[in-house]
Amino acid sequence: MIDAHIHYAASVGQDRLNTLIHEAHLEALALQCIPKGGTLPVEEDAFAFQAQCSVPVYIFGGLDRSVYDTDPARSETSLLSEKLDSEVTRLMNMGCTGIKMLEGKPDVRKNFCVPDFDSPVWEAYWARLETEQIPVYMHVNDPEEFWDAEHVADYVKRAGWFYDETFIGNEEQYRQILCVLHRHPRLRILFPHFFFLSKQLERLACILDAFPEVRIDVTPGIELYYNLSAQGAKAREFFLTYKERILYGTDIGARALIRSENVPLDLDECRSRIKLIRDYLETDGGYLLESDGHYVAERQPAVMHGLGLPQPVLDNIYSRNFLNFIK
Repeated sequence: MIDAHIHYAASVGQDRLNTLIHEAHLEALALQCIPKGGTLPVEEDAFAFQAQCSVPVYIFGGLDRSVYDTDPARSETSLLSEKLDSEVTRLMNMGCTGIKMLEGKPDVRKNFCVPDFDSPVWEAYWARLETEQIPVYMHVNDPEEFWDAEHVADYVKRAGWFYDETFIGNEEQYRQILCVLHRHPRLRILFPHFFFLSKQLERLACILDAFPEVRIDVTPGIELYYNLSAQGAKAREFFLTYKERILYGTDIGARALIRSENVPLDLDECRSRIKLIRDYLETDGGYLLESDGHYVAERQPAVMHGLGLPQPVLDNIYSRNFLNFIK
């Protein structure tokens, strides 16, 4: 099993992550580098962890956010294009397997004045990634209810993730990314969290059919699992159809990394994530999902409809698809 979506900084605790690797019987993992507290690079921490780890560690480095200018007008200049190219060179020279982009998260776009992804300033960047076949994990959007004042949860508001009219809309981001894919159809790109289209499987299927190099992963947002469970057999058929395009990941460490203060890895929260995912993929038929006070919290008990996927499909999701993605 390869957990291809873990976040790490030294502050979360090297020993804690090693404990989790042992408990989960991971054969390898991928560290997706996002700046701690939104600003502090963690690539050096990731490579230090790799050096002592007993299993292979693949590192997806993040673009240094200092490349973006706080003046949106200046962010559109050719200077940014040169900085983006330098960032790719820097990360590849460090020994990164690929690149992690959180730039498609609406609050990141707003706070760092990230230009539209289909604008000319990005063109050389996408072209290089496509030509050199550099794999990219790119977070685009968030759950659709984050734009809906009537349905957004209180914890989302507390985190600053309710997106009013001052943030980019999710449909505009999809438009930009699809434009990029049409221009660069060979981009090796993975959109985590089911591309936040778990309620729109037909739409997601059309994207996967149109762009054979696109992948998605099963990393929660917890809403992903409620959305898929509600679709029963339709969701199972989707997994069987795209069994070579779906990857395993947990987002372990994400809650610690988004905070500026040092927060150790919460092992119980990590275990809750793993159980949520594996129960859904592996259980054949109905089972009860209840709040555990860790990752599954503030939720009413719900009957989930597990996929009961065949072992060869699970093997693809749990390891083979990631290895194919990075080869």
